[in-house]
Amino acid sequence: MKRIISAVTAAVLLLCCLVVPAAAEDYTFKDRDGTEITVPDGAFAAKVVSFTPGDPWTNYEEQQKQSNVLGAPDRTGDESTSKGDLCLGAGGVIVLQFNINIYDGEGLDIYVFEVGAAVEDTKVEVSSDLVTWYDVGVAAGKTAGVDLNGKVPEGSRFRYVRLTDLNSSASGGWPGADIDAVSGLNVKSVTQDWAIPEIDKAEELGLIPDILKNTDLTQNITREEFAAVSVKVYEALSGVKAIPAVNCPFTDTDNVEVMKAYNIGAVNGITVDQSLFAPHDFLNRQQAAAMLTRVFKKVSMVGWTLEDDAKFPLTYTQPAPFADDADISGWARESVYFMAANGIIKGVEDKKTGAFNFKPQNTTTDREATGYANATREQALAIAVRMVENLKQR
Repeated sequence: MKRIISAVTAAVLLLCCLVVPAAAEDYTFKDRDGTEITVPDGAFAAKVVSFTPGDPWTNYEEQQKQSNVLGAPDRTGDESTSKGDLCLGAGGVIVLQFNINIYDGEGLDIYVFEVGAAVEDTKVEVSSDLVTWYDVGVAAGKTAGVDLNGKVPEGSRFRYVRLTDLNSSASGGWPGADIDAVSGLNVKSVTQDWAIPEIDKAEELGLIPDILKNTDLTQNITREEFAAVSVKVYEALSGVKAIPAVNCPFTDTDNVEVMKAYNIGAVNGITVDQSLFAPHDFLNRQQAAAMLTRVFKKVSMVGWTLEDDAKFPLTYTQPAPFADDADISGWARESVYFMAANGIIKGVEDKKTGAFNFKPQNTTTDREATGYANATREQALAIAVRMVENLKQR
């Protein structure tokens, strides 16, 4: 018996494909001089590393909550009472961690949202490692900014901010500065040192999708995130904007970038019936190779589709087999060696044996636990850069 899809069901499926997730929004406010300032999305403090309340400190439990200082401001007005903020206490010290790096850019680089009736100053310091700290000035209360210019080494980036109350108000119900939020204004994604040139190049080439902007790029990349990267690679190589698929094949995601990646043939499902995409599963290295190879075929081979992939073999010089060749899935083998032959995804040397492994997938529970075959976001973007730079010349 043929499966009959009702008009209502078809409409629901169509809507599933056309739902565009709400874009992340920057936070805009006016400072005490009426100047409009925009805080990039993801640039507010994300974690309290440590907090030492001053003495005296407030007795109000609501203003003792460290979480009050995280995220965007709850208020920036001049009300006589304080709500949704953290009272530092006289001489109190708090260390905050960001999911972005703050750097010396144009104008102010850090903003401190201090609230309440009294204007209370804080000393601002920055660090990249919680060991070496740089004094970058005083936030003089009431949403005040500081500039890193001339106070930090040129080109440095900082993930940690330390605020110290300067004991300008040691009396009343809320002694010390009352901090509602802290943000970076000139920010970049968190990366390891080796990846900084690659990420800067990825930004220059337009390969960083919105989903990865101002995020911790040292974390593992998901299938959904890499689908968005593959779309950027396709657009960079083809000069054509990708559009989302009209028909929605997946029941576990309606992400518009996944729909674009599916429409160009870069991705498919993880089940036989293609109903599941597993958007939040971590990407493995052979999946990355396959997605990018499909992008190359889409751009360079007229008539190529994922369904007819076998009819479009690649021409390349076969590299020496990897030591773990047996772990590479059959459907990914051509892609893995094509990527290796073009220097896009390289093997990993075993320090003990000197052999080169590809690390295609996590084949054991131990490998799954250690992320043996997973790719980080910065590694994925580095691969994307090599893909565009190497293959654009072909």
